Parts: sequence; structure tokens; C-alpha cells
Amino acid sequence: MRHRTRNRVRCGGFTLIEVMISLAVVAIALVALLSLQHQNLQSVIRAQEMTRAAMLAQSMMSQIEMGGFPPVATQNGDFQAMYRGQYPGFRWRRAVEPSAMFPDVRKITLTIFYGPGFHRRFEVVEFMYHPMPPEEAQ
Repeated sequence: MRHRTRNRVRCGGFTLIEVMISLAVVAIALVALLSLQHQNLQSVIRAQEMTRAAMLAQSMMSQIEMGGFPPVATQNGDFQAMYRGQYPGFRWRRAVEPSAMFPDVRKITLTIFYGPGFHRRFEVVEFMYHPMPPEEAQ
């Protein structure tokens, strides 16, 4: 009589649980990669906005310098008069203060507001000298 061996021969495939675990690992890795890509895009957008704010501040400060010795005042505005329709998400504030020690020097603080709700800012401070006698500066 022949004895049959009931040993099962194992095939060279994957079980369902192994496939499910490997798919879960791949899904987690893909989610992490997409998150990194999103953060990268947000960083690029913030860098572009800051670069625009710096260029606008430089342009506006050049116009202030060409306009002569500014009076003491604070002004606000946007860039629609200078660049119609190009920079709707940017606003500016210019504060001109007298110097406590030198009547012929003014401190000009130019702040560019941008971003969501205009919460981000780029600020430039410059001191401007006007060569006139102290009695005329007042």
C-alpha cells in the first residue's frame, strides 16, 4: 500500500495580507511626498511675493528720493496709480519723521503690506538729508 504524504507544497506568491501592508506603506509614502510638494509650492509663492514687495519698495523709494525733501507726514495707498491692475495684493505706508538731533535729516520708513489679509510686510528705512540752514528747515 502506498502512503500518501499530505504535505502541501508552498507556491511562490504573496499572501493578501502582505499585499495590503505593502500598499499601505506605498500610500503613506505618497501622501508624505505630496505634502512636501505642497510645502515647496507655498515656499515658492512666498518668495515671489517677497521679491515683488522688495522691487515695489525700491521703486517707490527711488520716486521719494527724486521728489525732494519730503514733509513730515504718514501716507497710505496701493499701487494702482503707478501700476494699474498689476499688483492688487500689495499696499504701502510711508512714514516721514523728523530727526530729534538734526533738523535737516528725515527718517523715511516705507512698509509694503502683502499676502493673505495683508499680514506680511516688507520694510525699508532710509534717512534723507537736505542741505539747508537749520533755521529754514523748521
